[in-house]
Amino acid sequence: MAIGDKKLNTSIALLKKQKKAEKIRLVEEKRKKEAERKKSEYIAMELAKKEVEEAERIALEVAKQKEEERLLLVKKNKELYEAKKALEQKALEEKRRKEREKQRLALLKKKELEEAERRRLQNNSSMTKEEEIVELEKLDLFESDQLGDEVALFRQTKKKQGTGFKPLNKWFKFSVAYSTTLQNIEEPNSGREALKGTFMINPHSYYFLGATSSLDINNYNNIYYQPDFSYSFGYSDWHQDTFSWNYSNYANNKFSPKDGESRFNFQSGNWELAYKTKVEDVALVDNIKLNAKIKYKPSSNSKKVYIKAKTVVLDDVMISAQLKHNITTKQNRLTLSAKTFLYDKFFVSGTAYEYYKPDSIGSNDGEYAYSFGWADSKPYHPSIIYSNYYTPTRWDSDEGPKFKEGTLSVKFNLDF
Repeated sequence: MAIGDKKLNTSIALLKKQKKAEKIRLVEEKRKKEAERKKSEYIAMELAKKEVEEAERIALEVAKQKEEERLLLVKKNKELYEAKKALEQKALEEKRRKEREKQRLALLKKKELEEAERRRLQNNSSMTKEEEIVELEKLDLFESDQLGDEVALFRQTKKKQGTGFKPLNKWFKFSVAYSTTLQNIEEPNSGREALKGTFMINPHSYYFLGATSSLDINNYNNIYYQPDFSYSFGYSDWHQDTFSWNYSNYANNKFSPKDGESRFNFQSGNWELAYKTKVEDVALVDNIKLNAKIKYKPSSNSKKVYIKAKTVVLDDVMISAQLKHNITTKQNRLTLSAKTFLYDKFFVSGTAYEYYKPDSIGSNDGEYAYSFGWADSKPYHPSIIYSNYYTPTRWDSDEGPKFKEGTLSVKFNLDF
């Protein structure tokens, strides 16, 4: 090979070597740049990550701070709420204390007034409105259909009793009375004149047994009806919305019966079942007391139904209306009554009877009745009463109100 070709080949080889080295350098430089780029990206990512972490840390701290602030606010609000409730409770307790004090003072004042009224009553014997109503209730019992002295004595005292059995010394009640018809003043022995003694055994607040004995002190004689004694027993709860029952016998009972007479006449007594209630705030009155009862008399198979309503008007006037239906005789009778105290314990009472069928009026049925007198149920205080409740009066009769046929009685309740 020629020297020139050798140099050419050497030059070509050197050129290739240089190109290869340049290529390698370019690749290495490219690799370095790529490495630097990746390093820059990594550093940027790390910086971004740190920024995100820092941002999250700051956000957590802010959230934590806000939560702490919220909890603090809740705590403050709770404390304020509890303080407010405590103030309200304290104010409520103060209000209740003032109300209790007001009630205590009112009760004290009431007691003072009651004591003053009691002293006033002791001085001049005047009755309060409440006492008048109580006495009117007792008069209403006095005028009830076939109500004996022993039942009246029980019903007059039962509202003062507690419930359950009582001490032995509280079992007994007594009364004594004198009664006569006014006919005896002009014509002696024209009507019954007698002394009466009544006793009542009341071991339990609602159970009773009583009897009334009569001792004649003139020569009047009625072969049909002049009983020596009457008796009754039963159960009577004075509370509203309760039932009561009793047996009462006012037949011609005799201590020493003669031929054709009987001592006890048990079959001629009346069995009674009653129910009482009241209605509040009716029309122009505070309340109306209602009473319904049925009576059964075995000896005559007599059945009667009574429905009665009564109330107080004008502060101290008791009015009542009663419908009586005699199932046996088919007789219907409406009873209208009014009674009041005119002065202190002096009362007047009037009753009118209206019959559904005029021809159903019996010979002993009255069309009106009346009574007046001094009524005092306190022990050892006299009651002087004129009554004309069992006289066959007639509106159209020429005989008038039959005043002389009425009964005058003087009665004392006793308390041993």
